[in-house]
Amino acid sequence: MKISLLSDIHGNLPALEAVLRHARGHSATRTILNLGDLTGYGPEPDATVRWAQSAAVISVLGDYDKKVLSKKHRQEGWSRIDNLDKRTMFAWTYQSLSKKSRQFLKSLPEKRSILLDDIQILMTHTSPDPSVEYLGPDTPQKDLAELAGKVDAAVLLCGHSHRSFIRKVGGLLIVNPGSVGRPDDGDPRASYAILDFREGEVNAELFRIPYNINAAVQAIYRTSLPRIFSEVIRQGLNYDDVVDHFGPNPSCPYLEPNGILTLLTDFGLKDQFVGIMKGVIAEIAPQAQVMDLSHQVQSGNVWEAAHLLRETAPYFPPGTVHVAVVDPGMGTEHRALAARIGAHFFVAPDNGLLSPLIRAAGEDQQPIEIFALDQPQYWLPVPSHNFQGRDIFAPVGAHLLNGLPIEKLGQRIADPILVI
Repeated sequence: MKISLLSDIHGNLPALEAVLRHARGHSATRTILNLGDLTGYGPEPDATVRWAQSAAVISVLGDYDKKVLSKKHRQEGWSRIDNLDKRTMFAWTYQSLSKKSRQFLKSLPEKRSILLDDIQILMTHTSPDPSVEYLGPDTPQKDLAELAGKVDAAVLLCGHSHRSFIRKVGGLLIVNPGSVGRPDDGDPRASYAILDFREGEVNAELFRIPYNINAAVQAIYRTSLPRIFSEVIRQGLNYDDVVDHFGPNPSCPYLEPNGILTLLTDFGLKDQFVGIMKGVIAEIAPQAQVMDLSHQVQSGNVWEAAHLLRETAPYFPPGTVHVAVVDPGMGTEHRALAARIGAHFFVAPDNGLLSPLIRAAGEDQQPIEIFALDQPQYWLPVPSHNFQGRDIFAPVGAHLLNGLPIEKLGQRIADPILVI
């Protein structure tokens, strides 16, 4: 039996939907354990709470849910919060919940002990020990050992820290699935876990799931929530870290993807290679509109590919992602690049393919940002030297299409190869 373990969705419906798609693919949605904080920060709290009312979902109350519901907190607590953004968020979230959703949240316990497959499980949002509120990957082993002695269960499930981890302390398995809707470890992808019950034992596995970040950002724009919360989602950082990095009123100067991704290769159409790249893109960004520029470039002809890309890209709308894979030295030490050039994104090998675009943008004084890809968490696992189009370029293009900030993909560079 497999079940899904979710926490800290925070009203981020696109992230929740992506996690549920992944969980269904692993046959892990007959029972879903929700560790709280369905609301707060995100743009769709009521839809998220309605989802949790399904018979398949077993929930506990989160601390943000509790604050949103608290009459004392609403009448007195909000006025004592100096942070106007958070006051606005609490008030807007409460008003956005239907009466039925509020009643449902009020009915949830803060802790829950359940028996699954004859294994005793304790569900709680925060730590069950008030002296140690947050349980995360950095919690000292000593604190976990003391906690294990106080927990009358074989498995402890908790959230709240927005940082995923799995630890075995004595006979106690502790699992924190991280945050579905508001990770704060710098990786914006949704985080959750699957528990696998088999032969009287339970094992846990953590997952990071790409989702349409831009859809969540646009949903915030349609509300009266402060726009800084869109940056919290986009960056995968907590509110305070976003303020520290970007200031209290970030301008959010990001080029937003428009949903179109183009492909340019020298693969031809006889074999499976183009189809595989499209499958990889669809897995990461199901909303993608994939368009073919050409797959008939002469094998390894960087000059032909560069000029074809330069001539076609301007006819696509701003925010288009262009993935170009033509490299006679594939498998060598050529860097893989992601770039914002003018009003478009590009993913290509560092072999001169982007040269005409870079030169034209420079002449027109348009933005040029180029990054060397060095963050393998955004690639397919174990990338090969022979099919980087599948393993690196297609995944990176799909993540850009989802709205992942380009600077998350690697180090900024100023020395791309310019040969044409």
